[in-house]
Amino acid sequence: MKIKLLISVLSLLSPMMSLAQEGSYPKAEVNLGYSFINVHPEFPKITSYNINGGVASFVYNFSPLWGIKAEFGDYVGNGGAQLKAAGFNGNVSGNFFSYMFGPQIKKHSGRFQPFGQALFGAAHSGTQAQLDEIINGLPSSGGSSNNTFAMEFGGGLDIPVSPHVQIRPVDIDYLYTHFSANQVSASQNNFKYALGLTIVWGGGGNGSKK
Repeated sequence: MKIKLLISVLSLLSPMMSLAQEGSYPKAEVNLGYSFINVHPEFPKITSYNINGGVASFVYNFSPLWGIKAEFGDYVGNGGAQLKAAGFNGNVSGNFFSYMFGPQIKKHSGRFQPFGQALFGAAHSGTQAQLDEIINGLPSSGGSSNNTFAMEFGGGLDIPVSPHVQIRPVDIDYLYTHFSANQVSASQNNFKYALGLTIVWGGGGNGSKK
């Protein structure tokens, strides 16, 4: 009789345990922050330069560890100083916009919540095409731009400060692009750093603080 009663109680508790497990991680995350990219244009004699901007991302978590992420970045900057240092005459300035999607893996519990990501998409640059035109002796239109495939691998850390707010002090990524314009087709191996604020909601919020 006792065994039957125990089985009955466990059968009643099982759905509640499943719900608790499903609710132990946030269903969605939004991050807004500042970011800079150290761009490696891969032109002869042209060194790397920095561009600054903002980054925004949205994550839908479908399990305690895995989620699907969409990330958008918008940056401004120029490589004019690098052109002059290499002996070229010209000024360039432009924007860099990226939009990528892919999986994120994250620990949704504890005081420190590390994450990793692999994102794939595209990037648009107004600076890269102008650099190419000036280096190859072509008149820069000032509005030249091109698009390319982009991918990003890296990770960072979120620190919960309330049930629905986290501080992101570090997000470091390898950002690959492959711009080609006029006479140059090259791969760019770039370094990206970001920091910001993450808002989480749904499920169990920030999860256990243990």
